[in-house]
Amino acid sequence: MLYLGVSFADATIYGNFDQAYRSDKATVLTFSANTKKGIDGVLNGGNALGFKGNEDLGNGINANFLIEFGMEGSDSMTVHSAAGGTTLLGAGTGSVGVSNGVSNRQSFVGLSGGFGSVKIGKQYSEVFNAACAYDLGGCAAVVGSLPMAIISDADQDVRRSNQVNFSLPQFVDGLSINVGKSFGEAPKLGASTTNNAGDGTNYSISYRTGGFAGTIASETLDNTDVHPYLGIVNQVSSSANSAANKKKTSVMGLSYNISGMAKVAYTNAKAVIGTGSVKSSSFGVSVPLGAASVAYETSTGDLKGFAAGATTSKLKASQMILNYSLSKRTLTYFRQGSHTETTSAGANALKISTTAFGVMHSF
Repeated sequence: MLYLGVSFADATIYGNFDQAYRSDKATVLTFSANTKKGIDGVLNGGNALGFKGNEDLGNGINANFLIEFGMEGSDSMTVHSAAGGTTLLGAGTGSVGVSNGVSNRQSFVGLSGGFGSVKIGKQYSEVFNAACAYDLGGCAAVVGSLPMAIISDADQDVRRSNQVNFSLPQFVDGLSINVGKSFGEAPKLGASTTNNAGDGTNYSISYRTGGFAGTIASETLDNTDVHPYLGIVNQVSSSANSAANKKKTSVMGLSYNISGMAKVAYTNAKAVIGTGSVKSSSFGVSVPLGAASVAYETSTGDLKGFAAGATTSKLKASQMILNYSLSKRTLTYFRQGSHTETTSAGANALKISTTAFGVMHSF
């Protein structure tokens, strides 16, 4: 009799599923307001199903892996276009994003030990990790945080494909240093001077002690624009300009936890492409109230674009978050966010508002 045996490294299945009733309204320039009401599933970082594992190789070295899929139960909601007004995602022709599908959120393999750790594959950018650590909205995909929008690329992605990430060993208590190098998929064609889309480098330095935490991070990325809703009129970038210049993003975050009574956080983010730039700062406070918590964050910024030369637009955003934990795995929430852009002459360039009620279960 023949027996076949299969052995696996220690592995964990994990994930979360989030569904919310959401109402969006957006107005660009003098176009009529677009609205959409419905169910969405990306307000707490997105639905995910993942597998992660670890194997002890001996001599203090471990092999590890992570594969994480995005599982969308509904369309994403909003994208904004300078040409012809605003399209609410899922509401018409030209919509982009994952619709009732599966996407690759993260997928990497690595080694760790006394030398630190190295991971190879699709991973979060260090500028995202830095901004996310100080975003009181939990890095959720809801309007209201300018720094979180600045660190996204033109496809609204905060992950980098084909990345090698190295985490140095922690030689000082509370100090973490990470360095990443990503490689794009697109080749250069012949003698073209266009940079390879997706090629880039990023790093972060973080320090935590007691209730204090601080992080600085930076990324240089080839041939990419910025988040679509940053700069509808005075766009920071254009396809021609982003092909000729690197997008350089920097983030600084600070927070302090006041003996469990409240947490205050500050984030500053800036992206530069050639002579265009967009920058913002945000300040927020979060207060725990037993099983509930309430948080408010406000952001201001400005944008210098190419479409109108040196003209600067003013940016404002805010978000209100109410959470209530039904258990350690089940969360109900209310979120309200807004984003506005006004030209230097004071005219409306963009107004977005989002309100959502939802429930999320993690496993």
